[in-house]
Amino acid sequence: MILGAAPLAKRFNSRDGTPVWVRLLRRKDAPFLVDLFEHMGSESRYRRFHQPADDVPLKQVWAEAEKIATAVPDEQLGLIAFADLPGKENVPVGAARIVWLDETVAEVAMSVRDDMQGQGIGGRLLTQILALAQIVGVETVVGTVQNENGPIWRLFSRLPFPITRIIEGTESEVAIDLTRQKGDVEMEAAV
Repeated sequence: MILGAAPLAKRFNSRDGTPVWVRLLRRKDAPFLVDLFEHMGSESRYRRFHQPADDVPLKQVWAEAEKIATAVPDEQLGLIAFADLPGKENVPVGAARIVWLDETVAEVAMSVRDDMQGQGIGGRLLTQILALAQIVGVETVVGTVQNENGPIWRLFSRLPFPITRIIEGTESEVAIDLTRQKGDVEMEAAV
């Protein structure tokens, strides 16, 4: 079941009322990805990359951003969110992408700059990237999440899809089943 058109809306307001707009990630977006990385603190970077990422050389950050921005659509699909912030317009505030692992399975990754966290941007990006994943035929989205990453676990709990979680030390492997709704799974368990 596809989530519907509402999650694919291009514009929404964050919790504090800041207008945010989302579009597909483009080949020329490496500078926006670098800016987003530079506005993520140590904890955010660690949660996203699963390792310390404070002393990464700028050349390496740029190389990774270029790689992400120029990946062909057969390999990944990404979204980037922007907002006008005090003193600066068109600021990248978040990004999400799926990377194909096979025909029906993709890995998900997401980042929101620190000063915009807690504003609902991550939830909206996750909902939108999962809706796009469904449209292009992805049935299962997987990822590795740190067990103490409360914000992402809260986002996952609000998704309409069943999630399988396998705890492995300080991290969990998750699989989001895009072919079913949580209610379907609960009804099957009751039968």
